[in-house]
Amino acid sequence: MRPLVLTAATGDVLAFIRRTTFPLSVYRRSAARVWPMVRELVNQRISRFGVPVHEVNIYRRYTTEMLKAFRTETGEPLAVALELCVRKWANLGLAPELLQQILRDCHQKFHACGHQLPRRRPVAPEKKPGPGLRRRRKKTYAEALSKGRVSRSPTATIEDQSTHHAKGIAQNKEISARLALLLAARKIPGQEFIRYNAFAQKLGRLSRTYADKSLHMAAADLIDLYEAKSLDGDTLRAIAVALFGVNVSP
Repeated sequence: MRPLVLTAATGDVLAFIRRTTFPLSVYRRSAARVWPMVRELVNQRISRFGVPVHEVNIYRRYTTEMLKAFRTETGEPLAVALELCVRKWANLGLAPELLQQILRDCHQKFHACGHQLPRRRPVAPEKKPGPGLRRRRKKTYAEALSKGRVSRSPTATIEDQSTHHAKGIAQNKEISARLALLLAARKIPGQEFIRYNAFAQKLGRLSRTYADKSLHMAAADLIDLYEAKSLDGDTLRAIAVALFGVNVSP
């Protein structure tokens, strides 16, 4: 795993998050309520750093992902998610110094707004007697496309997009089946399948988009990210070689 160099100030923020008892006030809030709280602050930080115009939106995408961690996690899981977020976007070529400055600015703003105190849980209402609700039949992908429930491709018909979707589902199932055999051979516990499958599916999507050197670089970054999530690096590299023919050296 590549070393991630965090500044002392960022380390202090993550240590504070880990030992904080109560979640931040933005915890479990919507993105529409949280982003306006730091929008001007983030834009000023990006502008002062001298980011080229064509890269500004990339830093905003990083901020969106980081804010999702603030909204959905607290304590140790939040600290881990923030560190992984910085690692991911630093691997994509963004300036680690600016990434960490934005993180600290947002945390300072949220901390100034206060933390949530524990509230009384409402008493769950008793279930009324009688038959349960009838389940609706699940719509097919083609039906969802025809009714506008799924994004339509401007260059493909409903039939073509449905066929492409079915092909992708079949490929994902094949990846999962081959992965299960590989993990069993390496004696990886069954409860770890979901985490390794998430890695394999993402690498599968990359393999359908990139090739040669570009695929090798993308796979190396993905392995580094999942190794930071405590997955075994040798197993990740074995998956890349066996399932996709990508040989990433340690």
